[in-house]
Amino acid sequence: MPEAHAKAAVRVEREPHYDRLDPERVRLFRDGSGKLRMTIDGDRSYIEAKAVRAFPLSEPDRYIAFLTDKDKTIGMIEDIGALDADSQTLVRADLERRYFTPSIKRFLSLKEEYGAIYCAVETDHGPREFVARGIRDTLEDLGNGELLFADADGNRYRIANWRALDAKSRRFLERVV
Repeated sequence: MPEAHAKAAVRVEREPHYDRLDPERVRLFRDGSGKLRMTIDGDRSYIEAKAVRAFPLSEPDRYIAFLTDKDKTIGMIEDIGALDADSQTLVRADLERRYFTPSIKRFLSLKEEYGAIYCAVETDHGPREFVARGIRDTLEDLGNGELLFADADGNRYRIANWRALDAKSRRFLERVV
């Protein structure tokens, strides 16, 4: 008797397709409630748009994608600098808010308990306390001593060069790294 084989349904996620936008035709502005709006001259307008970086670490000012409020793709520009001055200012402010990443200057305390890491740090934006979910899921080594932390809420914290931190901070890090 032939053996029956059940085929499992496999869902393949496709990478989004980004139409290239002509930056000379893209206009961005804020409405009365502060939402970012977008018009592509001679084509269409969006009541709400958001800018996201395709390569946030390696190319922060290049390959900027625009999405609707429902995260549907509008398109991509290659370089922020090609937008008009007002649109550049709005996009940079939107990206700065979305990719806000304080730099850790020193660790005040760091304790690992039941797989969670409790941190109290001094950053370039003042003192912060956060909880991270385990070092392997939290810490990304970007090379040359640069580290990127992500806390349990998705906030990111950067260390430009962990070897340049004060001795106490280095000892804290060495315990968990």
